[in-house]
Amino acid sequence: MSKQKIILITVIILLVIGVGGFWGWRKINSQKAINNNQWTITKTQKAIDNEQQSTDNSQETIDNNQNTIDNKQQTTDNKPQAVTSNQEPVTGGNNQKAIDNSQNTIVKTQQVTENNSTSSTKIVQKLVAWGFQKSSGRKIDTVILHSSYDALGSDPFSVSGVIAEYKQAQVSPHYLIARDGTIYQLVSDQNIAWHAGVAKMPDGRTDVNSFSIGIEMINTQDGKFTSDQYAAVNRLIGDLKNKYPIKNILGHSDIASSRKTDPWGIEWKKVNR
Repeated sequence: MSKQKIILITVIILLVIGVGGFWGWRKINSQKAINNNQWTITKTQKAIDNEQQSTDNSQETIDNNQNTIDNKQQTTDNKPQAVTSNQEPVTGGNNQKAIDNSQNTIVKTQQVTENNSTSSTKIVQKLVAWGFQKSSGRKIDTVILHSSYDALGSDPFSVSGVIAEYKQAQVSPHYLIARDGTIYQLVSDQNIAWHAGVAKMPDGRTDVNSFSIGIEMINTQDGKFTSDQYAAVNRLIGDLKNKYPIKNILGHSDIASSRKTDPWGIEWKKVNR
């Protein structure tokens, strides 16, 4: 074989080997790329699976929360409904009886409060031994307001001085209200106090002392009553109305206009008549 043929065969063999090696290397790299792509796909799929699992867990949490809400709502629905003044009771049996009993308790408590309201005003007991006639069971329907002051002493607003004048004249009201609003009781309600004197009611009745309560408020003829006195007399009138069927609240001048002008300077709009 000639030398040229040997060289040609060698070249051909090298070409075949080179081409084969190139295609083999390319195939190996392609397979690696495929494997890498497959690994990426697998990893992505795992991420998708994890995300799906997280979504499923979230949905399960939502479902559990909804069940909790439903259970609470059912519990609320099963509880007795509160009854208001504009609403009918929605439960029956023992629950309704409990509601009725509670309502009865409220009514009874209100009644007790109203019955005890006559003791809501603080009154200082200073009962005197003159100026009244003992009585029992008399019917009281009138309140007469008076005014007086101590004309003999140095202090015209002296409580003890005013009472001393009553003793000297042998008269007395049932109550005396000082300038600071303190209420003194001088004669018991059921006794007939001598406060009105010769008088006549607008309805024609006389002997006014027999069916009236007399209230004196300390004030001079040219003075004014204090705000404490107005507050006190209104509380006292309110208590008397709760105890007796009071129909008339008048001034001394209303029943004895020919000889009396008191209560001096009173503002009737400030009195709860």
